[in-house]
Amino acid sequence: MFSDESRFCLGASDGRVLVRRRPGEILKPTCLRPRHTGPAPGVMVWGAISYDSRSTLVVIPRTLTANLYVSLVIQPVVLPFMNSIQGGVFQQNNARPHTAIVSQHALQSADMLPWPARSPDLSPMEHIWDIIGLQLQRDPKPALTVPVLTDQVQQAWNSIPQADIWHLYDAMHARLHSKFWRLHRLLMCQHFTFEMALLALTLTCDLETLINSIC
Repeated sequence: MFSDESRFCLGASDGRVLVRRRPGEILKPTCLRPRHTGPAPGVMVWGAISYDSRSTLVVIPRTLTANLYVSLVIQPVVLPFMNSIQGGVFQQNNARPHTAIVSQHALQSADMLPWPARSPDLSPMEHIWDIIGLQLQRDPKPALTVPVLTDQVQQAWNSIPQADIWHLYDAMHARLHSKFWRLHRLLMCQHFTFEMALLALTLTCDLETLINSIC
């Protein structure tokens, strides 16, 4: 079971929209598209996927702290979801709310998947967020308010075909082995410093443990 948080913002797309206007139509509402020019408001969500199912999407109403993570995510969502998966293993990244003592205590009954630091590209959840982001960009009626954006993110989450999640899981083994051998080749580089080699070796060992856990 892979989990992650992501933030989606209003007007996050940087794509330009071209509008044809006749003389005198420059300020007509049909020729205008509102957008935010300051820090874009948005919504943060948490979600998790397993091979055959997915969790409910949790809206994070404010800055995520360890206590909020436990009360809003772990207790009502993660633990029941894990109990529904026979032999399930839970993955989360190394964000501070995840590694806090209170969070670790709440997850002590769950089997945890070791996760290398600074390895977001290994998680299939990153691809899930990309899929949702693309759906939001392609929506013919972009959200102008946070509640509408929240509904669109929820709809996009629910509409992801389970076959797409199967594909991401099936590709995990190849991605991990590719990362493993890429680091192994780096260790053979003549210009590697001792500190760089030690860091790569540590990460390589973590990846090997991760591969063995998934396979």
